Amino acid sequence: MSKRLIIISLLAMMLAGNALGEFAQIPASNDVYIGLGTENMQVYNQSNQLICSVNVTDINGTRVSTYPGVPMIQFDISNLNVTDDDIAILVLKAASIKKNGSDSALIALLSIGSEWDEGSDYTTLLVNILPAWNIVKKNDLTQMGSDSDGDQVFAFDVSKKLMDAKATGSSMSFLLEAISNSSYEADFLSRESNRGPYLIVMPYPESGADSAQTENQTTALPPAVASALASLPAQESAPSSATTSASTSVSTSASNLPSNMSEAGNAVRAASAADKQNNESINNESINKTTGMRANLNANQKLTIPLGEGVNL
Repeated sequence: MSKRLIIISLLAMMLAGNALGEFAQIPASNDVYIGLGTENMQVYNQSNQLICSVNVTDINGTRVSTYPGVPMIQFDISNLNVTDDDIAILVLKAASIKKNGSDSALIALLSIGSEWDEGSDYTTLLVNILPAWNIVKKNDLTQMGSDSDGDQVFAFDVSKKLMDAKATGSSMSFLLEAISNSSYEADFLSRESNRGPYLIVMPYPESGADSAQTENQTTALPPAVASALASLPAQESAPSSATTSASTSVSTSASNLPSNMSEAGNAVRAASAADKQNNESINNESINKTTGMRANLNANQKLTIPLGEGVNL
């Protein structure tokens, strides 16, 4: 089998494996941050950052917390198909993190209503935040997600929240809150920065699956593969009859690929047909030469070379 056919076959198998499970990356459809406090009740909807912060001050021996930055994030899940085996992770990247003192700090995530967009006024946003306030009042930690400030990438498991949201509507929304005994701020990149929040959904991996299905796969050609395809010669030496049989087998298997793999399968079959035609042409030329040699030798009465046997003197 030629190198070109081998590489095309591998690409077809990669693409077929990728089609076995659904992997979705959903960017935020809306994101804003608002100020919670009597001195800062504003909506920020056209910023490259989503400020998530808490200011803690000591007033007459009492620590008072205000929240000048509380992000709200929304995802459109109307075209997303999910199953009980799927997992969903919300990821955000912080442009910077600021913390005072040695107190521990974290970011909490809570589900909120989705009847809002980036053009909504402050009152509308507050109404949608009500579910989060109810969770905080109940101190229900099972309804909260959290991540510490160990690095600048924050991730939250929202698998159950996604299933609940799909059962009731086509959107899901979250509120982020900074929690610390001292002032703390994480400035997340917003969707306007083109590196904003993402919802990543994928099937949970199965350890017993075939290796071809569990390997990391991508629909984009790796640079090394693309380079190898470009550098291969147009034709190569003819393979043996055993190799020709293997080539025919690969072509037959390729015809059974899923419909979305038709392009790769056609390429495999075309390459196999080209190899087979090349082999037949070379084999016919070899047979003609051998037959001519036998006729000449019989005319001269010197020796006979039977086809498929050894040389007889």
